[in-house]
Amino acid sequence: MVDLRSIIVRFYSVLFVFISVCLFILLPGTSRVMEVSGVWPSPGIIYKGESGSALTFNITIGDESVRWLLETLEEKKIEKVAFFLDPAWVDRHPDLAEMIAEANVDVGIYDLHPSRYDKMTKKEMDDHISSLTSYFQEHELDPRYYRTKGDLPSVEVVKRLREQELLVVDFMIDDDMLIRGDQKVDGAVIALDVVNNLKAMEERWAKWEQALSASSDVKYVSILELLASSDSKIKLLE
Repeated sequence: MVDLRSIIVRFYSVLFVFISVCLFILLPGTSRVMEVSGVWPSPGIIYKGESGSALTFNITIGDESVRWLLETLEEKKIEKVAFFLDPAWVDRHPDLAEMIAEANVDVGIYDLHPSRYDKMTKKEMDDHISSLTSYFQEHELDPRYYRTKGDLPSVEVVKRLREQELLVVDFMIDDDMLIRGDQKVDGAVIALDVVNNLKAMEERWAKWEQALSASSDVKYVSILELLASSDSKIKLLE
């Protein structure tokens, strides 16, 4: 015969556990930042996904080499790339910035001096980031991403950038790693530095192309497509 009392006790035990879990999830202050596939533990810094390769270029110098790169990408029908631009370079080359805008490629801000944030208040950070974004927009550029040279930005800086809808992007493969061929390109954010000398740029491109062609399954995707290929997505930051 079924023990009714036992069933009731079990029912209320399960109900209690369910309510406890719900309360834990809904309690204020519960962290919404998770370690996400394709993101550094410091919240929201993208560097890889599951499939595809996100081709990105850091531009701090160069005029002829940048023009040549734009023409080469168009010739080879490589449309899904991201250009990370040093604001000082944009200031020096507004004509090339216009060409990049017309090429309809993804654009990011390349910050060579991330240590500037160390002594800033949150408001000063917000004002600085806003001024950078506005400056790019004055040149018809719509920056969606942000990258630093050297150290990764702090958690607080990442949060301030996300508040202004900029995703922080690092990389899994750089120039040397790509040429050495010791990393699988599928699933990687690849960061390549543009050089000033045109001949050197052509030689560097040839090495990049040879390394990439060695991977038969290389497929160029946008940074967002690379992130979307992961099982998890970036969570909202507290």
